[in-house]
Amino acid sequence: MMSAGRGFDQYYGSSPYHLHGQQVLVYQVVVVVVVVVVVVVVVVVVVVVVVVVVVVVVVVVVVVEVVVVVVEVVVVVVVVVVVVVVD
Repeated sequence: MMSAGRGFDQYYGSSPYHLHGQQVLVYQVVVVVVVVVVVVVVVVVVVVVVVVVVVVVVVVVVVVEVVVVVVEVVVVVVVVVVVVVVD
């Protein structure tokens, strides 16, 4: 006499519940991988945006400083020329 499990396997193949469990596991792994990839992509995009913003701010600050120095030099030169010409 066959046991219930062996008879089932003999006539119907492996248990459909087992296959369903494997499919659910595969779906869970796929979902976890997709979520991890999305999180990594979002983190990379945020880091890139922050780096770009910091670089732009630094460039703007440097340009403003250079313009201020040039304006100060021009003002000093104009004042010196005016003082020399007037005297």
